[in-house]
Amino acid sequence: MMRFKIEIEPLADHFVVAAKDWETGELKDAFTLNESGVDMLKLFCQGKDVDSISHEMSEMYDAPLEVISKDVRTFADRLLKKGLM
Repeated sequence: MMRFKIEIEPLADHFVVAAKDWETGELKDAFTLNESGVDMLKLFCQGKDVDSISHEMSEMYDAPLEVISKDVRTFADRLLKKGLM
């Protein structure tokens, strides 16, 4: 589950993500992602777990589950380190 309200805006060939406090709207973090990063983030925002996201992303991108699972775990670790989850 995400600790902050997530807002995503397209900008050229990537997306800007703003993490804001649920109550005050204060900006807590901002970063950019590519399309697959946004897809993963949206699935995390829906409360899905790493395994579910890995399977969905594997089907969505027609990529091997082993490769996608590693990417999703790495992405989840980064979100945790940023304090977003």
